[in-house]
Amino acid sequence: KRSQPLWQFLILLLGTYPQGGSSFVPLSRNGIISSTRLFSTAELPLQQSSEPSEQKPIRRRRLTKKEPLIAVVGRPNVGKSALVNRIAGTQSGGAIVADEPGITRDRTYRPAEFLGESFWLVDTGGLVFDDDENTIFAKEIRQQALIAMDEASAVLFVVDGQQGMTGLDAQIAEFLRKQAMGRIPVMLAVNKCESEKTGATSAAEFWQLGVGNPFPVSALHGVGTADLLESMFESIVDQKSAVDGFGTKVQKLKEAKSNLKHKGPLPWEDETDYKMRKWGIGDPAQRVLNDYETAIAAFDTDDQPEEINIAIIGRPNVGKSSLLNTIFGDTRAIVSDMAGTTRDSIDALMERPASSPEEKATLYRFVDTAGIRRKGKVNFGPEFFMVNRALRAIRRADVVLLVLDATAGVTEQDRVLAQKISDDGRACVIVCNKWDAVVDKDSN
Repeated sequence: KRSQPLWQFLILLLGTYPQGGSSFVPLSRNGIISSTRLFSTAELPLQQSSEPSEQKPIRRRRLTKKEPLIAVVGRPNVGKSALVNRIAGTQSGGAIVADEPGITRDRTYRPAEFLGESFWLVDTGGLVFDDDENTIFAKEIRQQALIAMDEASAVLFVVDGQQGMTGLDAQIAEFLRKQAMGRIPVMLAVNKCESEKTGATSAAEFWQLGVGNPFPVSALHGVGTADLLESMFESIVDQKSAVDGFGTKVQKLKEAKSNLKHKGPLPWEDETDYKMRKWGIGDPAQRVLNDYETAIAAFDTDDQPEEINIAIIGRPNVGKSSLLNTIFGDTRAIVSDMAGTTRDSIDALMERPASSPEEKATLYRFVDTAGIRRKGKVNFGPEFFMVNRALRAIRRADVVLLVLDATAGVTEQDRVLAQKISDDGRACVIVCNKWDAVVDKDSN
């Protein structure tokens, strides 16, 4: 469904890229490349192969079923992003957190691990069901939350224990009963319950929401998060909303250790097998030992394929998020004519399958960033941290897509960003967006 020139651009970008060089690609607003000529200051020689090899197409990477996804939802400013940072262990460099509503808009993915189980957390924007001039992007945020719940194995519903239950909490609970409950587990986390004495009392009020047992937690101090995750894993196992075996590693290890030290016949042993196991001889002893080694090996993590980071950088409202959505063919990021729509950095993975069974697939991580304004216009606050995340994305990247607005020409801020990319020694592709809107252009 994508135009062929766009995929030619992706193949040129993802196949070989110039180290420390730059390329120029004019793009139109609908993602079609107007010219496929690339002017490179440093080119890598293509490797010639005598035997033709079949190259599988590049595709969007899907999360494996071995790592289930947990969607975090709730009304604005209840501490969803703070709780995601606490569980994922990304208090520094994680989701942007501020004491004002509307910081998170797009859904952002964070890897996490608990009790030896790897899973993903999806942070979503605050849900609001009244569309008026005071609720910016309310409809788009609801769509992002629905996408997160559709691909999730469980939903974590976060409320504010200090403020108490509100009418919006009741609306979200009704929304979850229709959209998620019965299909996947829904866990209720009552945030901002730092006190162990008054936390249970504050959480008891939320029983009337009708979504299950409220767990008093504190995203700031980590109180109650372990009990919440343990109960969530048990619910996922009971409802079988994730792959078989998820959430049982610790239990199997405990059983294997118990069998090693068990005095007396095990359920599958007779008296002869028990004596052979006691003296460490024969198949019974080897079976128990193999079960223990298998339980230990389950905690080993698989080697992850190589990732090539591609950062999308530019001034506000030049079309960075539109480019990301066009490449992936999905509404991965909220797009509008308002400058500053994107707040936090948004990651999306594309996969080049391995050409042979012995090789591993190569992953390309596209990072959409917030627009970077001139330094004198950025005040300390959420925008300050947004700009820092964007600059950090440049340092982490292997390739940087510097997106320019063709209708505005090359501005001083574009020059500053290009100099920053050059100083960090990153390969750069200059993408001239909105090429179709240029008057009296020469496309040849």
